[in-house]
Amino acid sequence: MKQKIITILMLISCLGMLFGNINIQIKGETKPHILKETTLASVPYVELEEFCGVFKAVCKQDRTDNRLYLNIYDEQFIFLERSSYYTLKAVSYNMNYPLQRKGERLYLPSTFVNEHLHTHFPAQVKLKGNTLQISKPIDNSVKTIVLDPGHGGKDPGAVGRKLRANEKDINLAVAQKLKVLLEKELGITVLLTREDDRFVSLYDRTRFANEKKADLFISIHSNSSKSTSSKGIETYYLSTAQTSDARAVEALENAVVERFEGGSEAKKKYDDLDFILSDLLQTENLEHSNNMATSVHQNLVMGTQGIDRGVRQANFYVLRGAYMPSILVELGFISNAEEEQLLVNEEYQERLARTIFEGIKRFKFRYDRVKNT
Repeated sequence: MKQKIITILMLISCLGMLFGNINIQIKGETKPHILKETTLASVPYVELEEFCGVFKAVCKQDRTDNRLYLNIYDEQFIFLERSSYYTLKAVSYNMNYPLQRKGERLYLPSTFVNEHLHTHFPAQVKLKGNTLQISKPIDNSVKTIVLDPGHGGKDPGAVGRKLRANEKDINLAVAQKLKVLLEKELGITVLLTREDDRFVSLYDRTRFANEKKADLFISIHSNSSKSTSSKGIETYYLSTAQTSDARAVEALENAVVERFEGGSEAKKKYDDLDFILSDLLQTENLEHSNNMATSVHQNLVMGTQGIDRGVRQANFYVLRGAYMPSILVELGFISNAEEEQLLVNEEYQERLARTIFEGIKRFKFRYDRVKNT
C-alpha cells in the first residue's frame, strides 16, 4: 500500500513537470491567476494571448518580418519568431529558447516570464518562491465602441435616385456587420445606437455613448448631393466646417434636427450652453479623432478602391455631444447611380465593414499605447 502511494505521488510529480503552471498574484486581488504551460520540444512555454490577458499587455504581430511588439508596463519589447533574443531599449537579451509559433498562436518561453520580467520591472514584479507577485497593470485600452447607424424610423436619410434605396437601411446593415467583426476579432464590447429601424435623436445618440462610457464613437452614413456625378468616400471629425463641400454635408446631416426633432426649438437645444462643455471635452479628443478618421479613411479608400474625397472637419451635432474620440464616415454617394448600386450590395457592405474594421484596429493599437503610458 505504501509503495502504491509513493508511485502515485511520483506520477503526480512527473505530470506537474510536464504540464506545469506559473502562479501570478496581482496585488489587491485575492484570487491568483494561473498561466498554463505548454511543452514544445521539451521546453515549457506560455501562450502569448494568455500572458497578455494577465499582464494587460498590448501586442502587435508583423507577419511581414515575423516580429512581435509587446508593450508591458509602458515599455516595448521586440521579439523575432524562432529567435531566443528580444530587445528592450535597444539592448538585446537572451531567453535561451526561441519565440515559437504553433498554427496561428504564438508562445513565449517560460524563462521570459519566470526569469526576465522581475529583472526589468523590479518595482512591479517580484518573484516569491514559485509565485510572481505583480502590481495591477494599468489598462486604459479601448474596451467599448459605440457604432451609430445614421437616421432611422421616420427619418430615411438620403434616398437613392435610381433604386430608391434608403440611406438608413444601408447604414444599419454596415454597422451590424462591423459590430460582428469588432466583437469576434478584437473581443471588445460593441453597442449600436439603434438595432433596428427606429428613430433616435442626435442628442440621444451621443448621450447613449456617454452613459455607456464608450471609448470610441463612430457614426455611419451615406452621402448625397444635388449633383448626380458626385462620388467617393469622406470621413469627418468635429470642428468648424472648413470647405464649402464640408459645410454642405454638415447642413445635410444636421437638418434632421429641424425636420424630425421639433424645428427651431430643438435646434436651439443643440446650440445652447449645454454644448460648451462637450466642445471643451472634444478639444482634448480632437487629435485622436483626427488620427482615427485618417486611419479609417485610408483603409476604406484602399480596400474599396473608392474615390478619395479626404478627411475633413465639420460641426456635426451628432459628434458635438460625444465625450470620446468620434468620427463620422460617409460610405459613398447614394445620389450617384453607380455608388447606390454598390451600397445596397451585401458583398460590398461586407467589404466596407471589413475595411472600417481594419482602420479601427490600426488606430486602436496606437491609441491603446498612448492611453497606457
